[in-house]
Amino acid sequence: MAAESEITRRAAVLDRLSGMLETVGFPHNIARVYAALTLAEGEGLSTAEIMGALGISKASVSSAMQFLVGVELVERYRVRGSREAHYRMLKGKWGDMLSRKLAGTSSVRAAVDEALEFTAAPLARERLSEMRDVYAFFEREFEGVMQRFNEGKRS
Repeated sequence: MAAESEITRRAAVLDRLSGMLETVGFPHNIARVYAALTLAEGEGLSTAEIMGALGISKASVSSAMQFLVGVELVERYRVRGSREAHYRMLKGKWGDMLSRKLAGTSSVRAAVDEALEFTAAPLARERLSEMRDVYAFFEREFEGVMQRFNEGKRS
């Protein structure tokens, strides 16, 4: 009975974690695979372990890993005596990923500035100005936030 409640609790935690990842833009299966790797008790998981834990196909695991390896959140590694691929999370990547994602704020702001130059319509300019102000604020603030975060990691 205790083992069953532990399995149920683990599944609920995995669902909450993968749901959170989906809210920040991860596709559903990729979020579930990354959540499973996050909760792995050892160094990582094999393809078969991920398939079994999540009830997904080998192709789904492969697709998820292509994405996760491509964005440098996960790496593939070999285990001696196993012919199967194993995957583990890379450390120190969340700050980098957030930096890349939020770096897009400057391109959004630049596009809004261009749109402001294009239009003279008062209501359109009002909407665009609000958007520009929000993105400009986050662009300015994010640099300091990341600097403080990196300084805190070094302490």
